[in-house]
Amino acid sequence: MKTIKLLFWLIILALLGTLMYQNQAYFMTPTALTIDLKIPGWSWVIPPIQNVAYFGICFLLGLILAGIKGLLAVFYLKKQIKNGNKTIASLQTEINSLKTELDVFKHDPYIKKEIENRADVAPALQESPPEKVR
Repeated sequence: MKTIKLLFWLIILALLGTLMYQNQAYFMTPTALTIDLKIPGWSWVIPPIQNVAYFGICFLLGLILAGIKGLLAVFYLKKQIKNGNKTIASLQTEINSLKTELDVFKHDPYIKKEIENRADVAPALQESPPEKVR
């Protein structure tokens, strides 16, 4: 799988390199960007830089934004895991307390006799299924 990924990325890089080589005149042409918000007397002009620099800047900004979004997702998931672990711990303590309470009831002779009677009656009910009426 690693070899396939490596070949895939090498093919993509080769295609991008070919694209840039064939369009070298466009990518090396300096262009100045202007920002005009239609406010009288206010206009901003970015000094002219090559078009390839604009593509690089946009690519890096995209990587930064994707990284920030990924970090936020990681922090959110860590918070969910922490809350889940707290819930598990509280439920585990409740289970332990219920088990101790059940042990107390199982050792009570009157309750133990009633549980045994229920266990004896339940199989007897299951042995004789009702007959079908035709």
